[in-house]
Amino acid sequence: MSSVKERLQQFLKAERITASEFARKMELSPAYLASMRKSMPPEKVEKLTQIFPQLNRDWLLYGEGNMYRDDIAEKGIEPYRLDRHLVPLVPVHAAAGSFPMYAEGVLPEGCKRIFSPIQGAELAIMVKGDSMEPQIQDGTYLFIRKINDKSFIPWGTPLVLDTENGSVCKMIFPSSKGEEFVEARSFNPAYPPFTIPLQSVYGIYRILAEVKEGWTL
Repeated sequence: MSSVKERLQQFLKAERITASEFARKMELSPAYLASMRKSMPPEKVEKLTQIFPQLNRDWLLYGEGNMYRDDIAEKGIEPYRLDRHLVPLVPVHAAAGSFPMYAEGVLPEGCKRIFSPIQGAELAIMVKGDSMEPQIQDGTYLFIRKINDKSFIPWGTPLVLDTENGSVCKMIFPSSKGEEFVEARSFNPAYPPFTIPLQSVYGIYRILAEVKEGWTL
């Protein structure tokens, strides 16, 4: 019978997530997966299922059922199907507006569509610039899903913010200016942090997956 570690590796392979990407998302050392024993501590399992809600916890821990949860459709995450894994690739000139409205008159059918390696992604956008390097490199495709409730922001996690001044990919932290603002930080120390008023934010998007190459139709 396979171990938790082996099933986790199987899940990551199915989702096309590298060991280093998994470690970053889980805030673990890059060597964690390789050095992991047969199972995981309960607190790490809890965090894992929050980051990857499509993963069936019983399958991971006990090998029971399917890899993916049967109720993912009820939670807004569609079961795997190729046509549902083709998501709109937001063009650069449309990224400054509200993603769901496809600003500047760009409609969904007018966008290129790109294959998403993960379930649940709503949109894709390409990173431009080196402010998030080395973790997120220039030219990386980000597969994103909107966080519906702005009151819940996963602090310290790279997010995509759609603002009145354009879209940005940054780590977000509470601001010393108060609850009506957030502080945006880059991985690259050459870029200083800056403050964004929440009233200028149209949408906050969680990054579900990152790939350096994509397939467009």
